[in-house]
Amino acid sequence: MNLRAILIILGLLVAQRIMAQDTLALSGQPNWSKGLPVYEYCTFYEETGKDTLSFEQVQQKRFIFYADSLRRERFSARPLLIQWIRINIRNTSAIDTIQLKLNVGAHYFVKLYSTSGLIARSGIYETSVKGFNKSSFPITILPLALNTYWIRTEDRQNLMVPPYIGLETPYTFITNSIDGVRNDRLLFLLLSALTGCLFFITLFAAYQYVLYRDKAFLWYMAYTLTATFVGLFWIDIRHQFGIFSSLGHDLIFSVFLFFIPVLYTLFIGSMLKLPQQFPKVWTGIRILLGVACLQMIIEFSTIRTSKFIFHEYYAYFVSLIPVVVLTISLLVLASLSREKVKWFMFGGLAAMLLLWCMPMIIFPNIQITWGMWNVVLIFVPFYLLTGLTLEAICFSFALSYRNRLVLTEKNNLQVRYNLELQQALEKQSAELERKNRIVAEQKVRQIQTDFEKKLAETEMTALRAQMNPHFIFNCLNSIKLYMLQNDSHAASEYLTLFSQLIRLVLENSRSEKITLQKEIETLRCYLALEGMRFKDKIQYTIQLMPGIDADYIELPPLLTQPFVENAIWHGLMHRSEGGTITITIAQPAEHELCIEVLDDGVGREQAAIYKSKSATVQKSFGLKMTTERMNVINHAYGIHADVNVEDVMHGLTVAGTRVTIIIPI
Repeated sequence: MNLRAILIILGLLVAQRIMAQDTLALSGQPNWSKGLPVYEYCTFYEETGKDTLSFEQVQQKRFIFYADSLRRERFSARPLLIQWIRINIRNTSAIDTIQLKLNVGAHYFVKLYSTSGLIARSGIYETSVKGFNKSSFPITILPLALNTYWIRTEDRQNLMVPPYIGLETPYTFITNSIDGVRNDRLLFLLLSALTGCLFFITLFAAYQYVLYRDKAFLWYMAYTLTATFVGLFWIDIRHQFGIFSSLGHDLIFSVFLFFIPVLYTLFIGSMLKLPQQFPKVWTGIRILLGVACLQMIIEFSTIRTSKFIFHEYYAYFVSLIPVVVLTISLLVLASLSREKVKWFMFGGLAAMLLLWCMPMIIFPNIQITWGMWNVVLIFVPFYLLTGLTLEAICFSFALSYRNRLVLTEKNNLQVRYNLELQQALEKQSAELERKNRIVAEQKVRQIQTDFEKKLAETEMTALRAQMNPHFIFNCLNSIKLYMLQNDSHAASEYLTLFSQLIRLVLENSRSEKITLQKEIETLRCYLALEGMRFKDKIQYTIQLMPGIDADYIELPPLLTQPFVENAIWHGLMHRSEGGTITITIAQPAEHELCIEVLDDGVGREQAAIYKSKSATVQKSFGLKMTTERMNVINHAYGIHADVNVEDVMHGLTVAGTRVTIIIPI
């Protein structure tokens, strides 16, 4: 047999196969016990261009056998995969009408066309269709009729489910639906339990946030709430409840990929204080968070517009790199953290990653036939949701353990605070007792001071009472001398000055303090009287330095006069020619007055010799009282008035005496 004959035979066989599989022939209403897969009777066409084709354009395209298309690698440059399936069904019965269900499997959107155009819509995202009808269409074939159907399916490129197309009778459709519900009930219960667990964890986090106002609970609540919506998303996708609209599905799917890693990153960072422990690394984490948020926007835009913003390889592979790097970085940082809850966080992340990778690593290589468990174990999102739930539970353990640590620390702080409070109370009590003792002592001292002050005032009054007769005695002696000398004019003048002096003395003796001006007037009267008495043997000068306000400055009365009297009687009177007294009043400091009494008498040593030979020792009575009075003034007014007496030397010869009185003002 030559090559040409072989090719002819193969061509006839292929043509026979095409003619045999192009049309499904049925003789009246079938009585099947189960559905009939119709792959071999279907032809297939996939849109690969960037523009969506109309039904009329698709009718002109070349279809291939559907069974052959299953063996092809379907990879499109578009995120939205649009496929067309065509099937011809002939009813060879002349009397029987056929009622069937065309089961096309789970797709996002499905449209059914006939030669007359669009006749029905279905699909997971189709909100106008409920329940089992989301994956099937009712069809009717009249006797001796040939019906051609076009099925248009839309799917996300990376969310394809295993393809299926078959025909069901009303009986097999109901039976298969019940069997599907029975087989899916375990999966539904598990998905519902996981989603419910995430929801109640969300409530727990919200309650803890209300109690503690901790930002970590806010991130945790947002994370678990997002995961709850993801669980509802997969329940809706699997069991076709129609919970979400098309926009809701696309939004949750975009959030699922990128927003959940962002939230648990912020939560882990807050729990483990990663920004404080690893500031430089956390800067890179923030960049990855920004990229993940941008990826979420790109993914949502890609799904909604059905166009890749970048190359399709970027969407399938590169876009997941930031999330993978982010999660691995968190694992490393969690293990290096110094916080005590780090292993809870590490365990949650590790469990999530393990379960997310498990379907891709293990289950493609083994066969599982465990009844209802088979449905569970081959549903990949079950592992993703389980990983999220285990991670959330580990995170809740971390929060609870941290609360326990905080409570323990709070109790320790309370104990320390109570101890410190007790110590502070004891210290305060001791301090209060000490202050009470001080106050009591101060009160005693105050009473004693007041008593001493009263005593000092009494002593001052007594000294003034002693000093005034002393003045009068001296002055009357002088008047007596003039009267004995029959000098009436001098006696009259002396008596006038004496009356002025008596008036000043009486006025000053009633006051504790007088002005400097009155003190100077008293000194002038006294010196004038003494000058007249000793026949002008006594010269005097009173110098008031500029800038001194004599009407403002006050000082004890008759403070200077005893020193002037002492200079006359013990200094000048021992000289036959008399002498000069110079009184200088200065203010060396703001609160200090300096009065200097300078005489050119015989000096203290010679005066002491004369005093020892004199029978009149009462001449020092005024100086003694002044010294006592100075001590009383210092004690009564709390000041330190000082008197300094020194000889004035002229070479080795004594040339007089200087008395310096320092008075605080």
